[in-house]
Amino acid sequence: MLRVEGLEVAYGDLQVVWGASFEVPGESIVTILGPNGAGKTTTLLALMGLLPVVAGSVTFNGVSLVGVPTHQIVERGLVLIPEERAAFATLTVEENLDLGAYTPRARHSREQKMSEVLELFPRLAERMRQRAGTLSGGERQMLAIGKALMARPEVLILDEPSLGLAPIIVEHTFEAIEKVRDRGVSVLLVEQHVEMALQIADHAYVLDMGSIVADGTSSELSADARVQDAYLSL
Repeated sequence: MLRVEGLEVAYGDLQVVWGASFEVPGESIVTILGPNGAGKTTTLLALMGLLPVVAGSVTFNGVSLVGVPTHQIVERGLVLIPEERAAFATLTVEENLDLGAYTPRARHSREQKMSEVLELFPRLAERMRQRAGTLSGGERQMLAIGKALMARPEVLILDEPSLGLAPIIVEHTFEAIEKVRDRGVSVLLVEQHVEMALQIADHAYVLDMGSIVADGTSSELSADARVQDAYLSL
């Protein structure tokens, strides 16, 4: 579904990603792991057209995304939830969810997607009239995922969804990610919580200094002592 080959990304003269290749099949969870500064977030921004691709290819359902504006990438079904869990703080939960369905692709199914989101996150149903800026960290993460799902993604990209959350909320978040996959949406997950990421992922890649240095099924990487010691800190 999503295929990246030989991706190179730079900030001006400073190159950060060097020839990274990976893929996200349909109805799967794929995680990219690695130390801070490895280029994980930079890679995600390039996929979404928020940073220029220096070299390599990014194809989604067989069509190139290189040079495509971000709003058109979202319309095609690739949606990113950034690390900041961006929400419009002065708007209500319902208004934020509505904004997730702004694309022509999503507008006609707004009511159906709203029902699905509230079924996945019943807490949001209790907060519909509440301003997003008053939500707890866990509720903001629910809202971020819910708003992204309103756009009818085929691939949902999450950048550090566990950041700053209490352990019990992290567990609920990862359970929600599995439910998203089970409903037919593929997930590309960048995460520092290695053990939990490997528990739910079908396939994992390790990115270090801008290059993919290891990949395999979650069980393969979990059992590889060299990978654990060098990159995963398990």
